[in-house]
Amino acid sequence: MKITIGQCSFVVADFAYNYHKIKEVITNNQDSDLIVFSELCVIGYYPYDLLVYDEVIKAQNEIIEKIKQLSEQYAIAVIIGVASAVDGIKKFHNSALVIDKGEVVFTYHKKLIPSYSIFDEKRHFIAGEGTPFFELQGKRIALFICEDIWFDNHQGYLKNPVLELDHNKVDCVITLNASPSMLGKFAQRESIVKKIAQEVNAPVIYASQVGGYDEIIYDGASFVSDNHGNIVALANSFKEDVVSVDIDNLPQKVHSNPYSSDYALILDQLILGLQDYLRKCRFTGVVIGSSGGIDSALTLAIAALALGKENVKAITMPSVYSSEGSVSDSERLCHNLGIHLYHRPIKEEFEATILAFEKAFGKEPKKLTKENMQARIRGRIVMEYSNDSGLLMLTTGNKSELAVGYATLYGDMCGALNCIGDLYKHDVYALSEYINQIYGELIPREIIDKAPSAELSEGQKDSDSLPDYRHLDAMLKLYLERDLLMPEEVENLERIVSEVDSKEQRRIYRMVELNEFKRKQAPQILIIQRRPFGIGRRMPVTGAFQK
Repeated sequence: MKITIGQCSFVVADFAYNYHKIKEVITNNQDSDLIVFSELCVIGYYPYDLLVYDEVIKAQNEIIEKIKQLSEQYAIAVIIGVASAVDGIKKFHNSALVIDKGEVVFTYHKKLIPSYSIFDEKRHFIAGEGTPFFELQGKRIALFICEDIWFDNHQGYLKNPVLELDHNKVDCVITLNASPSMLGKFAQRESIVKKIAQEVNAPVIYASQVGGYDEIIYDGASFVSDNHGNIVALANSFKEDVVSVDIDNLPQKVHSNPYSSDYALILDQLILGLQDYLRKCRFTGVVIGSSGGIDSALTLAIAALALGKENVKAITMPSVYSSEGSVSDSERLCHNLGIHLYHRPIKEEFEATILAFEKAFGKEPKKLTKENMQARIRGRIVMEYSNDSGLLMLTTGNKSELAVGYATLYGDMCGALNCIGDLYKHDVYALSEYINQIYGELIPREIIDKAPSAELSEGQKDSDSLPDYRHLDAMLKLYLERDLLMPEEVENLERIVSEVDSKEQRRIYRMVELNEFKRKQAPQILIIQRRPFGIGRRMPVTGAFQK
């Protein structure tokens, strides 16, 4: 039996587009016996509260009928992911339909409904029941959907769907997935599938989604494992692809993790995330404020690599406190990247803002107020250019700064999307070095080597108010992700944190807690880490917890 995986980048609720993608795979692989698509492929994963609209479900069901016609026309069996209404309640099953000869011959409902990290499926879906087994062309096949094979993910599930495979001989296991890409995720998938393949002595088909969906990026990397759990067919990462195998005569070549470097994966993930955000939101380019610092430099480099230099604009906005390098380094960076840099000094505007404040309130603004004034003037300028040009504004804060509130609301936090907001500061430097290693010195050495500074007051440096980033990042990673880290990671981070005074540790943790209100108002952040800010970490603003 020849089974094909159609790894596509679907668009949520764009049913004509999604049908076109599905039809394209079917018509180009007519020699297949079975074609498998990803979880909720017809409507797109994840549709959130679009599911409450009857029109959305009606449109999905119309596409299902058209796919049934394709199956009959080309005499090909197809497995698709859909939302199935449950009679009597305003909930759905997350379902997989097996369509053969134009008819639905088997339906499987997802049994483990995740509600942790970035997932919130229990808001819309309920757990299904029933057997995962069906027969097709004389083959006995087991069918699961994504979380069903992640029972050991410490979420307190009461039943393990995979245990239904015990003492049941199958010729193949198929799982439909919408599995977000995060550091370490591929190795987790490989480990889970290897265990299943070895236990049932059968190949496993892992059909995955690819593409950017808001802040979430799916890497694809669909694969087929043999009876021993070795990956014998592997789709591209971060690209649409089609993979076909004959499960009676599997390939002998064994594939491994396509990324030996975390930063190679991070770069590809951010590039696809930015590309798809713009494409699916119908923007053609971006504008970014260039400070001459490492964060805006990395953001500009990612944007240029993702979108092409002609679709990226930068604005340098020096103030009275800006160093000469903030402008000259921005100029050198934009020259290297081949993008246009606009000059828009804010000195006079800043001075006028101070005078207006004094006139209105009868006193000189405080030092912090003056610093934030500059950030907000800059944010407004870039936003104005975004409005006028139709380009999307990207913001540039890293995870370390966002964690401790080292950012100005309605200032440098302005923007629609943040490409580097899930990168700790040490990741920002490491990814910048990686880009220079691969593409030549796009980011000038002067930017990488200079001491970090917001340059909002005389002689200001990040180190004036924050620990060095080696210690800060270790504290933050432990605080935010401890329960998700491997024991050796925790041990190493604890060793670094032990070098920091306990009073200073408490001060940093308190900064994280006090600045939740800022993060609630931050732009969406492309997700990289195991616990991202935003939908991945949901904390109360008015809570009283103190670590």
